[in-house]
Amino acid sequence: MIEYTDARARVLAAAKGLPAGSVPLPQSLGRTLARDIKAAENIPPFTKATMDGYAVRAADTRSSGTAGAGAVELDVLEDLPAGRLSRKTVGPGQAVRIMTGAPLPAGADAVVMVEDTGKAGRRVTVRREVGPGDNIGLAGEDLKKGEIALGRGALIGPAEIGMLAAAGRHRVPVTRRPRLAVIATGDEIVEPGERKRRGQIRNANGPALTALALAAGAEAVYLGIARDKNSSLAAKLAKASGADILVLSGGVSVGDYDLVKAELEAAGVEPVFWQVRIKPGKPVFFGVRGRQLVFGLPGNPTSAMVTFHLFVRPAIDRLLGCAVPGPEPATAILGETVVLKPGRTQFLRGRFVGRGPILTVVPYEDQRSGVLRSMVRGRVLIVVPADAARIEAGREVEILLMDGL
Repeated sequence: MIEYTDARARVLAAAKGLPAGSVPLPQSLGRTLARDIKAAENIPPFTKATMDGYAVRAADTRSSGTAGAGAVELDVLEDLPAGRLSRKTVGPGQAVRIMTGAPLPAGADAVVMVEDTGKAGRRVTVRREVGPGDNIGLAGEDLKKGEIALGRGALIGPAEIGMLAAAGRHRVPVTRRPRLAVIATGDEIVEPGERKRRGQIRNANGPALTALALAAGAEAVYLGIARDKNSSLAAKLAKASGADILVLSGGVSVGDYDLVKAELEAAGVEPVFWQVRIKPGKPVFFGVRGRQLVFGLPGNPTSAMVTFHLFVRPAIDRLLGCAVPGPEPATAILGETVVLKPGRTQFLRGRFVGRGPILTVVPYEDQRSGVLRSMVRGRVLIVVPADAARIEAGREVEILLMDGL
């Protein structure tokens, strides 16, 4: 067996980035940026009003008492809606009626909010003093021309879509999605909706692993169940030859019917490691066939899903060119004492508790590898070092975020 950190490092070393292409901006949601995007101009491109009101010289709002206590009167030059430039310059004792988003006229250095004014004809009464820069947004305050708006490897979400649009991008360079194939193995499993004989169980791994791959940004295809015969498994492996990543579940242990490891080697897969010092998921297999990454995951549903997060997900991220392959690490406070048998790095399915400013986690009460409910109710993996036999409540622990932040 090898250690978890070593196994993860070997997976990442074998995963090579995929080629890039471009897609229309709306279709880039959920994709990974293939190169740095720089601002082609200042964002915003001009100094603008951030409130409806009056563009003024801040010095003119200091009260002289002529319009009542704490108020001044100014001449209104014009009304300026958003999208139009003023040709006038605001001089002493003058103002321009301005709408949110309109370019600030020359001579003005602040905006008085409309609720702090009263207009009568071509004059406005300003009841509140403002300082230079109040209620305006400066040209380039978000991004300067030539500054990197988004870096290579960024995951494009709604906010990133907005930034790309502001930067003028109507097409976006993105990394090709990895093609991933999933094969479930075993005579004991049967697909949902099919007739089940005594002694058989429903195939949860095929659908769950396919869904995990899709959620991680891959193009996933489920190839069905390979039965416990070499010919059945060989036929499925042949169908997966064009995939960037192949994921199998079950058949990687040492039983008489655990055929996956031997059949993979017969199909030209070069083993990188088999068995990792972790719990759950010790018998996980990883190998390569040319540029294809091949993972043999345990058959127990929880073990299969945990090892997907630990090894397959970072491989997908690396192929996509993500800056930091997941799952994302964080720290939290342990909400209850845990007592464990040391010897392997353990990944306890856990959940957040409380609503305070500090993250607190507790492990799900049943950590057996066949209990799928621990994945449904657990949102994080609590990392327990191999030499730890007991961790007291209140201690800080490392966690891995299965669902992101």
